Amino acid sequence: MNIGLWGSQGWSLPLFNTCVCDTDDSLQQRFAGNRPKAMGEDFDEALEIRVPMYAPKVRGFLTYSSAPDQPLLGVPIREGCLWHLSAQDRFEPVNFSLYVNGFAFSTTDGLEASVSLSPFSLVRNCRFQSGECSKLKSFKVSLLEPDPCCYFAVRSNCEREADEERSDWVLGLSHTILLITDSLLPSFSVTSDPVPGQPHTSRRLMAGYLIHRDDSSTISVLFCELNAHQGTCAKLVLYENELCESAILEIHITESSVCCDVVGINCSCFIVDCHHFASQTPSERKLWLRALSNVKVKMQNRAPDPSAEELEHYRSSIREHITALEATLEPRIVNDALLARCPRKMLTATIPSVQDNTPSAATEGDTDGATPRPAVGAHVSL
Repeated sequence: MNIGLWGSQGWSLPLFNTCVCDTDDSLQQRFAGNRPKAMGEDFDEALEIRVPMYAPKVRGFLTYSSAPDQPLLGVPIREGCLWHLSAQDRFEPVNFSLYVNGFAFSTTDGLEASVSLSPFSLVRNCRFQSGECSKLKSFKVSLLEPDPCCYFAVRSNCEREADEERSDWVLGLSHTILLITDSLLPSFSVTSDPVPGQPHTSRRLMAGYLIHRDDSSTISVLFCELNAHQGTCAKLVLYENELCESAILEIHITESSVCCDVVGINCSCFIVDCHHFASQTPSERKLWLRALSNVKVKMQNRAPDPSAEELEHYRSSIREHITALEATLEPRIVNDALLARCPRKMLTATIPSVQDNTPSAATEGDTDGATPRPAVGAHVSL
């Protein structure tokens, strides 16, 4: 994979807007300062009062580039010395800089590289079982699994200090990925209430904005709705926005559908069959996966279609979790998207081919309680 040369370098979405009263300039002047209308005085023309209900700020949906060669923004958040795996079982020292939307590193002989991250980038601890690399505290950064990844490491005479330093870098990188994700999504908007006047949302269990991986280079922000099962199938419907007027894609969920998380430090990504999603926080991801799992269990046990009363009971339980999530949210740090906009593409189900080009000596560390498994990807060389 080629890495670009060094580069320098959300919008809040209320569900309801207040009313807007339109008047011409003459009317505004006549009634400036809240002066009451004189007795017998009539309006020359009627005031037009518009009350937009349940209207999103932006129609349609937004698509962003997830290419790793986008310019890095601002100044480095953190700088330091790391070791970069440039060849099989060979690390070399690099100067590493972490930015708000990616990282850059340079070798002692002057070669430089920069990588912009995306919501689907992953950072994980890993270890090498033999050779000189086994003495280092290593971690990997995957840009879009199973694409190539970068291996870095920390070296210290004290193992405890090396562990702590690696942890600092890994947490810093994972925080950057979450920051990018948060910058693309509207303010927290998970709900379990159907849309008034939209009967096709009447079987909604939960809904909210998620980031969808369209292909290897583009991602889109879509409003996703999980419906209760009917018979042997349930639906995850992807809409342009929370009005739920235009469905972009329907994903049919059966008892054999794959609904799983993605292993990574502070990762908010999950998979529904061949579709990759990223939520605003890891906690929100758990809520989506729990709801999906409950739907699958009901279908596996051949449960009858839920009645209106049962649907409301399910929603009530989900609302409790939503309220708990809202209480843990932190103030938004970045108000502008940290990735570049790009043209929309047709959304299709894409199943990437997995090629194992990983050194046999490297395995991933235990992250988020997951069992270590062989790392996937290839080395990224300067």
